[in-house]
Amino acid sequence: MSQRHFGYQDKILLLQHGCSELLALAQRRGALLHKLLSGTGIFEQDLHKPLGRLHYSDWLTLLKNCQQQLNSPELPYLLGNALLNSRYISLCQSLHYAQNLRQALSQLYYFRHQLFPCFYARLYRQQHGIVIEIKPAMGLANQDGFMLGLLFALILNLIKQQLGTVNGISLQLQHDASAMQQQFFGVEVSFNQAADSLCIPFSLWQQPFADANVEQLSAKIRSCRQLNRMLDKQRALPELICRLQQRALPQLLSQEQVAAMLGLSSSSLKRQLSQHQTHFAALVDSVRRDAARHLLQQGQYSNRQLASRLGYSDEHNFRRAFKRWTGVIPSSFKDLFNTH
Repeated sequence: MSQRHFGYQDKILLLQHGCSELLALAQRRGALLHKLLSGTGIFEQDLHKPLGRLHYSDWLTLLKNCQQQLNSPELPYLLGNALLNSRYISLCQSLHYAQNLRQALSQLYYFRHQLFPCFYARLYRQQHGIVIEIKPAMGLANQDGFMLGLLFALILNLIKQQLGTVNGISLQLQHDASAMQQQFFGVEVSFNQAADSLCIPFSLWQQPFADANVEQLSAKIRSCRQLNRMLDKQRALPELICRLQQRALPQLLSQEQVAAMLGLSSSSLKRQLSQHQTHFAALVDSVRRDAARHLLQQGQYSNRQLASRLGYSDEHNFRRAFKRWTGVIPSSFKDLFNTH
């Protein structure tokens, strides 16, 4: 059965869902509007259209132009706060009226294509809290640091506004981003981690929000659903492939099988993945890597069992792949995790 997915040339974002706020922030810091819009398909008159849309590729160009004109590492944090408190974004308004963080993040995830089509998330329960692992939806090379900082800033600002504290929350990042550490004051940040994730203690997960309001929440969710009629709930191709492979494990789907499931030819699938700066084997490898890491953290599987669950012919091939992914053998990774 064919599934719909979007690419960089689809108009999938509203100008008033980040673009307008970013331009305003950049201009207040001295950036020139015509230089910010250079190379995009956005015209100044488009910014005043209530339902004006832009391509994701235009959004990436706009971010690049901002970074070239400004030396402003706090911009993702400021933009995240601006989006959260925008009167034009029903989704962000709904977050304030949620009963608790669990409900708010469920809404943010369900309607994420309205703000963050470049990410999807996986949730894991650990001993002391919930881990929200952020995954790139549009290819392994496109988990932009700016967008990641923007997403985390929005969530952390929401928690601080509604619960009054971010104590006990920690950020794990794959890459060093000292500027992000400076902005997320009060939150423990660690780098060179296996995944980009946010760890939230159970004590904050279902604590009532200060502005919780059932009637206002229902009204804003209705607005989000109406907006869905224009912004189709589509997923990016790399995310769809990863989800198909996750469900298929320990079976490994071939490129031809996945193409048929998505209603594409194998050559078309390959060509479209190249636009996302990734390829089929890399996506399958990432799925096996993530599955291996989380199974190891559960601490109850032998290497032979892990190899079987991940579709490897024997445990030697699994150990070799795991060392390639992490730099350590599975037993060392398990010991490292258990010391925290």
